[in-house]
Amino acid sequence: MTRRVRGWAAVWAAVALAACVGPSGPPGAVGEAGAPGEAGAPGEAGAPGEAGLPGEAGAPGPTGDLGPAGPAGEAGAPAVVPLAREPRGVVGLVRDGTGRPVNGGAVYLVPADDVRAMARTPINLALPPSEAARDATDEPLEDLLDARGAMYTRGDVGADGSYRIATVVDGRYFLVWKPAAGDAEHLPGGDRCRVSVTQAALVGQQVDLRVSGVPGPRATYVGSTACINCHGRHRATRTAHFNGLQVPGRRGPLQDTRAWPVFDVGLAAFREGRTLYYYGCDGAASGAIKCRVTPEAPAAPAVVSFEVRLGYDPAVARGQPGEYFVTLTNRRNPQPPARYDVVLTYGGAVYKQRYLVRLRNPNGTWSHYVLPIQYNTAGDPRSPRHDSWPWRDYNSQVWYDHTAGALLSPSRARSFDNNCAGCHATGFSLTGSATDGWTAHAVSDPNGDYDLDGDARPEEINLGCESCHGPGSEHLEARVRGGRIVSPGALTPEREMMTCGACHARPVGVGGGATEAPLDRDGRMPRPGIRRSEFLAGFTSRTDANPASDLFPSGDSASHHQQYTDFLRSGMYRNGDQLMTCSSCHDPHGDDRNPNMLRAGSGNDSCTNCHTTAEYTAPRAHVERVIGFRHEVPTPLEFRCTTCHMVRTATSGARRAQLLDAYPATATAVQYLHGDIAGHRFNVPRRAVASVQPTATTNACGTCHALLLTNP
Repeated sequence: MTRRVRGWAAVWAAVALAACVGPSGPPGAVGEAGAPGEAGAPGEAGAPGEAGLPGEAGAPGPTGDLGPAGPAGEAGAPAVVPLAREPRGVVGLVRDGTGRPVNGGAVYLVPADDVRAMARTPINLALPPSEAARDATDEPLEDLLDARGAMYTRGDVGADGSYRIATVVDGRYFLVWKPAAGDAEHLPGGDRCRVSVTQAALVGQQVDLRVSGVPGPRATYVGSTACINCHGRHRATRTAHFNGLQVPGRRGPLQDTRAWPVFDVGLAAFREGRTLYYYGCDGAASGAIKCRVTPEAPAAPAVVSFEVRLGYDPAVARGQPGEYFVTLTNRRNPQPPARYDVVLTYGGAVYKQRYLVRLRNPNGTWSHYVLPIQYNTAGDPRSPRHDSWPWRDYNSQVWYDHTAGALLSPSRARSFDNNCAGCHATGFSLTGSATDGWTAHAVSDPNGDYDLDGDARPEEINLGCESCHGPGSEHLEARVRGGRIVSPGALTPEREMMTCGACHARPVGVGGGATEAPLDRDGRMPRPGIRRSEFLAGFTSRTDANPASDLFPSGDSASHHQQYTDFLRSGMYRNGDQLMTCSSCHDPHGDDRNPNMLRAGSGNDSCTNCHTTAEYTAPRAHVERVIGFRHEVPTPLEFRCTTCHMVRTATSGARRAQLLDAYPATATAVQYLHGDIAGHRFNVPRRAVASVQPTATTNACGTCHALLLTNP
């Protein structure tokens, strides 16, 4: 640039000189060329070149303009900000999902001994909800903070998100963050509150905490498609949560059933046009099972009450009502047959499948009803129990009057919308009444599976992302990514458990028709992140299972979807070492290696990850200590922790044969059966109750212990 300026200066000087002097003399010699000037800025990109001749590769065109910026990626782990340490205490930063510091609140050291002492008081599931909501022993960390927080060592969190505890005395502690009184954007807990740590592990250390956000009361559900747009297509679509309800034989965009090759095997009977015969019915029988059901007509003297013909019409477009249908025919009294179109299948991933129809209500709305059919995936026609055959009666009294011998139209109180849908839809709400009928609503989603409420918009009818993370509108619209959404792993363990427990238990809801769907007075399900006490006070009129029908006298579960019912009474929920939750063993987003979403797959890994001493990592030694003698014959694979500690006491589909006690030969043989749902109390049901319920003795080890059944 300097040379260029000097060159032009010389030219103008020569011009000025020529204006003042006489005629010029002969031309002088040509001077040397100046240095080249600097390159100018590049010009604009030209228009795209014409396409080359067919078959020949054309020259590459110019680079096009940059496209619009894509959505921001998920926030990575925040950088460690070192703090000045406390030689006898602990310091750290508190951040939320945005990665930014959280201002206010305090970090408490909750003594592990206090949690251990709390566990000595059993949790009473039979208390009325109003009394249970005041129980100070069923939320291990927050109940203790409520009662003794003022006495616990704490570190207040400053404006920069840091806390500082100058002195930690000897003991074991859970680190728990509690938000400030006016903080409406976060929930208590933190990702360090699950495992107790010693004084030595804290002193002189920096222990940072990640805490959970929470959607505001005006946040709305947006559907899993909105989540996938930023977070990518997720393996969660391959879990049973995303696949519970389906249009018959059709997969929605948010559904993937490849983990279950037999998912829709029951639909083959519709395509074959089979007839199911309901006979030997006992209208006075308690529960949902009134009749024996077989796909072959029973021999005399059995009396058939009614038949259900399964049908398929190939002329109907796939997924449309009428493609699959049933026809009910009364065999006891003359009556016109009743035909119903199957609009949804219910289940298929976990042991059974049922079938739903849609009926118009008097006010023009729709309600869904479960037909009296259940297909048991593992059903055995040779089973001594007819409820474990491949086809089973499911509440036939809703469709057939067993006393009068007449087909019925189902009462509006028995609708699926009212009784079940709350635990099977994202962003659920219920409208209607016992007079007008009940209608279930879910969040609209462009990739929704089905138009649930008849408003011509597809809805997400299964449990999607927001069922565990809360309504996502504020999270989606936030200028800073990562906030205003629930992170279950950063809640107190009791709040995380409540996210699953609302449906994996048997409360009786307050709203709607007061069924096992835990609805509040406005007909809405609890949002993720609430306390157990809030749930009990606002969402149920019965704390949990009915002891007379849902539990064995031992307290073990007899009915399914009661994992929370069991877990609350286990030593895993309250102890001084590790406060476990469902996600301790199960990956909520699924695991392609295991349809049951177990983190470590099958085997003992799920247990020995925590029970690390040799006694448990070598189960043969553990069994020897408990039983009193060595077991030389069984292979190590037969020594599974779950064989004794997670006996399948409950049944969802079909019971399965275990021990056949044929000793002595002169006695009547006894076939012991197990359910298909594992108990979650982690206790060991023993031989003393073997005549009433499945036990560890009648499981795999029962083959060798048959002679000891009379000597518990």
